[in-house]
Amino acid sequence: MTIYRKKSDAPSENRSADAPRATIVHRLKGADRREDILNHASRLFLTYGIAGTSTRMIANAVGISQPSLYAHFATKEALTNALSARAFSSLESLIGKIRTADVPPQARLEAMIRGYIGFALEQGAAYRIAFMLEGPMHEVEEFNPDILPGMQAFASFRDEIALLQHEGHLREGSTDHLAQSLWATMHGLCALLLARPDFPWGDTGAMIDFHVEIILSAYQAKA
Repeated sequence: MTIYRKKSDAPSENRSADAPRATIVHRLKGADRREDILNHASRLFLTYGIAGTSTRMIANAVGISQPSLYAHFATKEALTNALSARAFSSLESLIGKIRTADVPPQARLEAMIRGYIGFALEQGAAYRIAFMLEGPMHEVEEFNPDILPGMQAFASFRDEIALLQHEGHLREGSTDHLAQSLWATMHGLCALLLARPDFPWGDTGAMIDFHVEIILSAYQAKA
């Protein structure tokens, strides 16, 4: 699995590889065009990295001009924020579906863990934007409304952890600490797999299974 190519492998903004992808460009409007831009930006970010992807590359991949791109997203930062928000809205929806599924509590916890890992690996570009890149430094920390979808996804996860703990399925202690620790444990695995895809992980699926088993063993209430 290759996440980034070397900079020397990335297409030049002036090369034909960056030309519009078809001789006939489908005319999309409004929300459809916005989604088309996000889809192509996600693919380019995943292939060349965020720093290695220009708005011109994105516009050319979509088959529109840069001014047309800016009509939907004024800056690349606005585009990356929208991509992250879209992905985490999907994560929140996934967690919600798992929470309402008619399955035993232990199965819900495992499903949430596996759902999180699957989301991170399938939405690699958005996950990197939200969790693995530093934002601009401020002398006074400012609240960024673009992180709200991620916060809402965590809140839903935390609510399920609180319920499982109340029902006696998870170990005692601070619910906030328990939920944050679980989230950080899942993130650690996902960040390593995304940041170092060429590391000789071996059987990744088996390694993920083992990691999930360790998490369940560590956080479930002892009989």
